[in-house]
Amino acid sequence: MTKIRKITVSRFRGARFVLPLDFSKSTKSVAIFGENASGKSTITDALEWFIHDRVDHLWREDCKQDSLRNVLADDKPSSVELVFDGTDRNGNKALSEALKTSATFANEHVAQLVSDLKSDNIILRHADIINFLDKTKGGKREAIADIIGYSEITKFRNVILQTKNQLEKETEYTTAKQQIQRLQSGMISEVGQVVPNKQEFYSVAAKVMKPFALKTLVTDEDSYTEALEELRGQGSSEEKIRLAERLAHLEKVCGDLIADIDQLSDDATAFTDIYNALAKESENVNKLRLSDFLTRGKAVLDDKVFTDPQCPFCLEPYELAQLQNEVGKRLEALEALQKQLDEAGTLKDALAEAVTNAGVKTKTIIETYSDLEDFSSLIETAKSARLNLRDYLKALKSAFEDKKVFEVSADFDADLKALRSESEKAAKQANEAAKKLQLTELEKKVADASTKLKMVSELVNDFETYQNIKDAYEVQIITLSSMLEAFVKVQNSTLQAVLDTISSDVGDFYKALHPKESVDKVRLTMVGDEGVEFQYAFHGKPTQPPRKYLSESHLNSLGVVLFLANARIFNKHAKFLVLDDIVTSFDTSHRRRLLRLLRDEFSDWQIIILTHENVWFDIIKSEMGQHGWIFHEVQSDGANGIVLENSPATLKEIIEQKKGKEDVTNDLRKLLELVLKNICQSLEVKVAFRFNEFNEKRMSGELISALRSTLTTKSPDLLNTKIFSDLAGSALIANLVSHDNADKIVGGDIDVLLEDIEKLVALFVCEHCSRHIRADVDVPGEKVISCKCGKSKIPWKS
Repeated sequence: MTKIRKITVSRFRGARFVLPLDFSKSTKSVAIFGENASGKSTITDALEWFIHDRVDHLWREDCKQDSLRNVLADDKPSSVELVFDGTDRNGNKALSEALKTSATFANEHVAQLVSDLKSDNIILRHADIINFLDKTKGGKREAIADIIGYSEITKFRNVILQTKNQLEKETEYTTAKQQIQRLQSGMISEVGQVVPNKQEFYSVAAKVMKPFALKTLVTDEDSYTEALEELRGQGSSEEKIRLAERLAHLEKVCGDLIADIDQLSDDATAFTDIYNALAKESENVNKLRLSDFLTRGKAVLDDKVFTDPQCPFCLEPYELAQLQNEVGKRLEALEALQKQLDEAGTLKDALAEAVTNAGVKTKTIIETYSDLEDFSSLIETAKSARLNLRDYLKALKSAFEDKKVFEVSADFDADLKALRSESEKAAKQANEAAKKLQLTELEKKVADASTKLKMVSELVNDFETYQNIKDAYEVQIITLSSMLEAFVKVQNSTLQAVLDTISSDVGDFYKALHPKESVDKVRLTMVGDEGVEFQYAFHGKPTQPPRKYLSESHLNSLGVVLFLANARIFNKHAKFLVLDDIVTSFDTSHRRRLLRLLRDEFSDWQIIILTHENVWFDIIKSEMGQHGWIFHEVQSDGANGIVLENSPATLKEIIEQKKGKEDVTNDLRKLLELVLKNICQSLEVKVAFRFNEFNEKRMSGELISALRSTLTTKSPDLLNTKIFSDLAGSALIANLVSHDNADKIVGGDIDVLLEDIEKLVALFVCEHCSRHIRADVDVPGEKVISCKCGKSKIPWKS
């Protein structure tokens, strides 16, 4: 895993001129302080752009590359150069004045490394924490899937789900289901039951014919045809019975056609009210067309049909991963408009079904009753209307596909009204004509029975056709559903296993930041099939989500520890982390614990911390200075951009820098008091009680006295160490010269004081782990106390 040796930024964001940041050959960790708006995040932005070809918080409309070049830069390219640890491991990325990106690398291995770094967790900003915690459970699952490299599996699952959903929305499938319901209603109306197939129909036919005591037993198609002929032969005139059947059927078809025309009119109004309101707005039309374009383009990118590093549309150079992400975000922005279009699409399908139903009825009338001269007006009107219905359906589909306003000609409305009127007349005429046949009661019963059977037979034929269509779709839908269910089970169990691995670190890290508090047992867990959420025990009671009870500081901690846990577990290439202003809501104690967490758990990682809070910066110095960290301050130099200045990590460094140039007496006093305070705290030295801030204003003489008193009781042999007699004089000098004394301390005295302080530190601070020997770290079986690593000890009476 790699670390950073050096970053050099030029003409980029806040850096007008060359801005170097050297981590030394040891790839040390760095803390950088800068006031708000001083430009310190230029460093984070430069690193993010170098690795990801974008800066996420800047990648918005009218921003993007425009925001990367320094506004006062000359015509030379903006550049970011990174040198990684090792030999010949450097690269440079440049952005020209024309906003064209180019990159050069020392060799192909460096190019591959930069590509690999894209998948690692490297940069954490405060906004990232807030954005993650505010996500829905499903959003958290997707975010974590991306972090752990699970996104490809999620994409496969989404493909199955999308295919299943698309099948369920297919017009042919939805039409078949609706027609089946209509046909079932017709069957119940005719014979009081649903007749699902021909075999069941033969049973129904036998029941209908039973009162007529026919010789033929209905069991199949041939026996049904034979029985029907026998049934018609029971009357005095088979021809009149057949005509009565046709007239009754015509009356029924005309009645159904009237209902279809009314439904068509209602559906047309519902569709045009919603759809045309969208289509009339050119902005909406453009966005909807763009949505189609983007959806198809995203499918091309997702399916990796196009793999060259350029836009597949304009063929300009472009990072495909970046393009894919941008297209996804734009589609999200169009989601609300797409929902309106989807609603209109549902209404369009209903209207298309109504048009189709009316067309089927007109076709039946034309093909079945053209020989009936008394109904010639109906036949001619039906022929004209059928052509108009066909054109109407084509125009409807075309307008919707092209996102154009759907307009209906006046001729269509007139023809539809005429068809409805002729159907009403024909239904009445057919009824009257049937009455004039003067059938006997037996013939009427025969005609009713044969008409009923003819209607049910047609319904069954249509039912079987639509049922076959429905079954064909549902076989695929059920198969995909089974695949999805099995896949989700495996996916979720696997993801939960990963979450359990992450949760181990998350829980430990969180406990390190918030020990002995009412919140513990923090972990990530699956919620349903689609979500991930933090779970924790609040006063011993398991609960979620975090916002229910946790403060802003605790929530912030969750985001930080999740990032750290994921980085430690899943980073495969980067062994460096950037923490940019992440402790906004942390109080002082939690900030110290965060630093100690980094010290203990990430001691071999390179950490880059940026902050605008000087108190936090001072805490970092005091905690991490002894571990070799580098400290810088960002200064905004007006038109010249930002510059980095070294920032002394300790009072000792400050004294060394000021020695011979400025008065350091007050700094010496502060240094001695700070060292004594840390030793007294670690050894649990008792001092006189004082209120509030007065407790912090203890002078070195008082602290030395209290320390000697404790050692007299606990470790008397240590008092024989020469440093304690020397220290009394040093403390006296430090206090005298720093409190209204005309005589200033001279160079020799400064060196003596610093040597005495170093000897005192060496007595109580381990040279191996750089931690204080503590009174609460007992060594079993020995009358000594030690530092945390156990290599430094002093005698200690219990």
